[in-house]
Amino acid sequence: MMDFFIAKNHNTSESPVKVELLTLNTKKESQNGFDSMKALAEPTPAAPSPEPVFSGFNYLPMELLLKIMKQISVDDRLACGQTCHRWMEAAHYYLPFNQRIVYKFTNVNFTDYEPPIKNFLDAFRIFPRIAIKSCTFYGNSQFWSLFGEYVIELSLKNCLIKDTELLYILENVPNLRQLKIEQCDDLFRSWYFEKRMSCCQSHFVLPCLVDVSLANNDFLDELHFNKLMTLAPNIAHLDISHCFKMIASHRRVAMVEHIMRFINMHQFQLLTLKFSGTLAIDDICLSTLAMIDGLSLDTFSMTFCDKIPAAIIDLLRRQPDLNITQDLEWKVGRHPIKAPGFISFLVRQTNLVHLDLTSSLGVTDEVMELITTCLPKLQTLKLRRCILITDEGIMNIVNLQHLEVLDLSNCYRISDQAMYRGVIGRKMKNFTELYLCELPTLSDYSLIQVTLNYEMIQILDLSNSPNAATDATMQYINYYLVSLKQLHLYCCTKLTDSGLTGIDLPVKPMITWDQEETFPLDRLFKLRVLNLTGCYRISDLSLQNAFKLAELKELHLARCYQISEEGIRVLSESAKALEFIDLSECPNINDSCIEMLTSNLKRLRTLKVNKCPKLTNACLEIIGRNCSYLKFLHVSACPRLKKPKERLAHLTSLKAVYVEW
Repeated sequence: MMDFFIAKNHNTSESPVKVELLTLNTKKESQNGFDSMKALAEPTPAAPSPEPVFSGFNYLPMELLLKIMKQISVDDRLACGQTCHRWMEAAHYYLPFNQRIVYKFTNVNFTDYEPPIKNFLDAFRIFPRIAIKSCTFYGNSQFWSLFGEYVIELSLKNCLIKDTELLYILENVPNLRQLKIEQCDDLFRSWYFEKRMSCCQSHFVLPCLVDVSLANNDFLDELHFNKLMTLAPNIAHLDISHCFKMIASHRRVAMVEHIMRFINMHQFQLLTLKFSGTLAIDDICLSTLAMIDGLSLDTFSMTFCDKIPAAIIDLLRRQPDLNITQDLEWKVGRHPIKAPGFISFLVRQTNLVHLDLTSSLGVTDEVMELITTCLPKLQTLKLRRCILITDEGIMNIVNLQHLEVLDLSNCYRISDQAMYRGVIGRKMKNFTELYLCELPTLSDYSLIQVTLNYEMIQILDLSNSPNAATDATMQYINYYLVSLKQLHLYCCTKLTDSGLTGIDLPVKPMITWDQEETFPLDRLFKLRVLNLTGCYRISDLSLQNAFKLAELKELHLARCYQISEEGIRVLSESAKALEFIDLSECPNINDSCIEMLTSNLKRLRTLKVNKCPKLTNACLEIIGRNCSYLKFLHVSACPRLKKPKERLAHLTSLKAVYVEW
């Protein structure tokens, strides 16, 4: 049974009623007119009309139409919704589709007297997910009283908003489930409870609110935190990442202690805690969390930089099977040894599914052994910039049978041997994302083994790992990883046209019955994002022979110095779904290239051509004439472009023109 959502005031058009017209015979049949009267009384029956033939895509069964739309991207589906009313109904009102649409407001004045909010007040549909970024609020808008009942996710990022306006919004969104208030330090600076008690005495709660993010706020204090948490009595997910950086150390410690008391009070309902980049989250705080018996998390992130004592590390090496008592002490003979809070916390949280320890300088090989032993349910493990991890630390990652996401970027002590024994194994069946950035010690051997063992990978990041991303590994990627949706090869300088196209390879990767085979990049037909920034050995040959990627949405070709007009011509005709393209610092890009891109790429929304010296004012006229959906234009350090903002002021879709590097 299909589940559709019908918006308020949405009336579907009814089919017109079929009307049969009566035709009169005007020819005289007799002199006295009786036959004419008989004709009026008994009209001649009209010839039977043929049955209507329902042909065309607009008459497809709804089940088949939905099955087709499930196979395409969001942008393609929204474009299909403009075909007819039936396709619009399938694209917008089918609940699984409707729940993935987010309405974003960026750099606008949120007031009822100016567009776009003025236009939204007359809308007939609802807006369940709203993201507001860098906007200024002017008073209490009627938008919330009209549509707030249907809002379930709300994000406020870097906005100028007062406490009274925020509370008015929250009071009108009774069914809110997720709230994000990020980078809003001006809000907390001006929110004084002593002077404005009347504006903060609200008597409402949000019973459905389970996910609250207060990330990147430095001036959040205890009163602000208490007020927001009072509105969410059933909170289960809390994000306090990258907070309290600009305040005094004693205020930072006091705020962290206050959050720990809150966690203790809600220990039985919290499932997610995120503290990445937040100062004062140290081993003492982790010891406090470890002593909370009712705390059972499935997601945890933090930046742990404390040093584990050498005696504890030696104990971990000698006794891998540890017994931690309720007093957080290890029984070693007759002498108990106090356990570090970080280790005690990890050992207690056996139900963790997602663990993010990015930039944790305190994570060592011994800690990694505890993670792989005590956290068997892990699906996500992020260890980016954990520079103390060596080959020994990742040997047992293969034991995490449910692992789906692994990030080992910047762990530069890892070698091929550890990758082969610890990561490349057939036990992790659901492996989908692998990040191996800035690992100069890895060779192409490791990557070849990855392609042979993990054919279902969807995201692969090899940025700044030049020894791993070579022409040989690229051929294996093209052949085996056909499920890839994102491929990042930033500054992989050993990659050439031969690896992308298979042309003129010195050694063919595969030989079948004495027949040498090569594989071009466009074999990855599901590819959505491709980053080749800094791969300066790539030329027009690759664009002409390996970029027939029908689903490619985002392409980075910055600092690819050999790309010219010939390659851009083929690219613009073969990858017409592109929405983002970066050609910065490509010296051969000229006005003709812009003409071909803007005339063929109808969905282009972001164009980056920074430091392209051949561009002139003619390209601005081309952009203004061809780009009806362009939103962001980057033309920094283009010396021959004069006043681009003024020349493109008539382009209504354009949100920002960046002219400064």
